[in-house]
Amino acid sequence: MKDEKFFPSFNLLAILAEAEANKVFVNEKAAWLFICGRDIFGGGIVSVQGSRQRDAFTLVLNEFGECLGFGRIDRDLGSKDTSVVVKNISDVGDFLRRER
Repeated sequence: MKDEKFFPSFNLLAILAEAEANKVFVNEKAAWLFICGRDIFGGGIVSVQGSRQRDAFTLVLNEFGECLGFGRIDRDLGSKDTSVVVKNISDVGDFLRRER
């Protein structure tokens, strides 16, 4: 729980990534930026499984299928422009950033 809201652990996210869920697969550069706390831009998306609807939550995975975290879809996932399409909510790099 975080501020009275359910906040999934990364172990739970990894389990969900193996099941039927909304997933966005990103390229190497977008994966690195995501785990550094950045959002996903249209050009970084390799493929999408599940919902493409705005405000839907989605898992973010690298090209090897490893779950990097999750975010909220902000705009059309078919867009290849330079605008943000998935807002970062939580990523695996968060733990390391808090340990400074």
